[in-house]
Amino acid sequence: MTEIWFTERQEEHSGLTVRVKDVLFSGKSKYQEIQILDTYSLGKVLVLDNTYQTTERDEAYYHELLAHVPLFTHPDPHHVLVIGGGDGGTVREVLKHKTVESVDLVEIDEVVVRECKKHMPSLSSGFNDKRANIIFEDGEKYVK
Repeated sequence: MTEIWFTERQEEHSGLTVRVKDVLFSGKSKYQEIQILDTYSLGKVLVLDNTYQTTERDEAYYHELLAHVPLFTHPDPHHVLVIGGGDGGTVREVLKHKTVESVDLVEIDEVVVRECKKHMPSLSSGFNDKRANIIFEDGEKYVK
């Protein structure tokens, strides 16, 4: 039986390697190479251009900080803009705030959103909320 390993090189002589159970998606959009891997130690992993973006095992640390820190500093957040974050984890966390009426996610890559909805539902579950709106556009252009 063939073993599959994925390594993200981080410096000339180091990297992060994980053993892969299954490749759930591997493809290329017009913006980047995308992989979703099911791993033994990190659960499902989103990889963009050979760089780890998020893992099921530790995504909460990342998404909770992105969402809750700014929202707790705002006295009464109602409308939230998230730029990037096509995996959906930040949107999911933002929607935990009861005062939030709408979340606009501006994401350039439809393939990332589609495949995360399909393979990483624990992260992308917020997309099913009626308060979530996905806008496929370049974030920098959107805010100008």
